[in-house]
Amino acid sequence: MFPIHDENRPTIKPYVNYVLLAVNVAIFFFFYLQDPIRMLVLESRIWEYGAIPRDIIQGENLWTLITSMFMHADMMHLFGNMIYLWVFGDNIEDALGHMRYIGFYILGGFAASFVHIASVYVALPSLTRVPYGWYPAQIPSVGASGAISAVLGAYMLLYPRARIRTLVFYFFIQIITVPALYYLGFWFFYQLMMGFFSLGGLLSGVAFWAHIGGFVAGVIGVKAFGIRTRTRLDVIADRSQVKPTYVGPKYKAPFVDAIVEGDRVRVVAELPGVDETDIQIRVSGWELVISAERGETAYYKQVVLPFTISPQVQDLDFKNGVLSFTVTRMIPRV
Repeated sequence: MFPIHDENRPTIKPYVNYVLLAVNVAIFFFFYLQDPIRMLVLESRIWEYGAIPRDIIQGENLWTLITSMFMHADMMHLFGNMIYLWVFGDNIEDALGHMRYIGFYILGGFAASFVHIASVYVALPSLTRVPYGWYPAQIPSVGASGAISAVLGAYMLLYPRARIRTLVFYFFIQIITVPALYYLGFWFFYQLMMGFFSLGGLLSGVAFWAHIGGFVAGVIGVKAFGIRTRTRLDVIADRSQVKPTYVGPKYKAPFVDAIVEGDRVRVVAELPGVDETDIQIRVSGWELVISAERGETAYYKQVVLPFTISPQVQDLDFKNGVLSFTVTRMIPRV
């Protein structure tokens, strides 16, 4: 599984997350492009700026705990980490605020590094020398994944019901929507399983315990920062099929999501095979009805909301078979 994007829009511009993305990418390509074929420059900088467990234990080169967070071993390593940071980081910055997000990210990276270092020394009795005669405690660890794992832990706690658009490779490629609780829960379970295997002597280029440590630190950090679980992006759409009383073509219930964002409700519906002029939207009190008909293609969907909404439809857009619009939540005033 590979995340594409989440349907959880932040309320602020995630400038810090943009900067983190840009810095990681810029540093990688600064070293990579100096010798893109053999990558000798990049490799030498990994040894220079990566966090080597033996050095950290001996109190040497402690500054590499920070520099190692912004170094990556290859393009796939960079791409994978940046996708996760892009998808999940903006909402954690939204929840924490710009300055606290910086501190949260760095501290999460520290926690991940310390747990990785501890795991190396726990596993040493069962490990043999790796290629070129090096012990694992002498191998530098690099990458933003430890700090990003803290972001993932915070996201799962704050937005467990947020939906993650996910690319799945299983016989054929398809895109599915997975709640964050299941997506990130499965991700953490896999890291935990592989982490325990690594303690038994499994040699891998992945620092699973850095991921585990970062994730747990993210969950604890949310509590330490005093951030309460957000519920402003709960799915409230009625996905049950409604049988209309119309006589005519066979009606299908389209996929519809209704997402609460403060006093606004964003509605997204998938209506392939019709044009914008074929679509009708009816809003009345608590009820929202979307219907469309073109030739043999016909849709009908009724969504009942737990609050009243304004009948005025705003930000209407229809592209590639996907309809989106917003309505205003009628909040009682006292």
